[in-house]
Amino acid sequence: MTVRDLVAEPSDVAAAALGYRVGVTPERDALVSTVLEHPVHDIALRLSILGASHAVTLVIDGRDAMTEEVSCRATTAGGAPLPAEVSCPGPWGVHHLRGATESLSAVAFGALVDRLTALAADDTTVLAGRFPGSEGALTVVAPTPDDTGWSWDTWHLYPAGDDSAGDGGGDVVATTSRLHVAGLGVAAEAAS
Repeated sequence: MTVRDLVAEPSDVAAAALGYRVGVTPERDALVSTVLEHPVHDIALRLSILGASHAVTLVIDGRDAMTEEVSCRATTAGGAPLPAEVSCPGPWGVHHLRGATESLSAVAFGALVDRLTALAADDTTVLAGRFPGSEGALTVVAPTPDDTGWSWDTWHLYPAGDDSAGDGGGDVVATTSRLHVAGLGVAAEAAS
């Protein structure tokens, strides 16, 4: 999949304002989304790009079972500020997230934009969206299936100031999530 150029202005405009929530409430309206079937188990993930943020929803038997949302609105929907690390057990299994925010120099930010653009071009499972105004205004979700469920990495890039070329550096919020789905593999059984 390539980077999709989005026509909507981002509603999440500051890395420091991102929040986190996990629950069974569906994500809000997505700007773009895709569904990936697990190659072994009868589960799927719906990846969604919101207003410069993301939601990942576990789908079991055609029904939404759990949604991770990282967005500025997540806190008003019952979530919390983005944590450095958290685990959330539920009827779906166990969800674990690690998150970090970093300010990058122009060179490092540009290299990350190039790396993520190439990743999206090379991997058909990656969902990536670019917001108007800057080449570096990206949100990227990269999933990986495994024996006990899914894992995914995300990047939310916020170019510095009004730099339309995206070459003045900026902030990046990176998350790594792991979902051990109940009933799949030893890790999920040990958590229940």
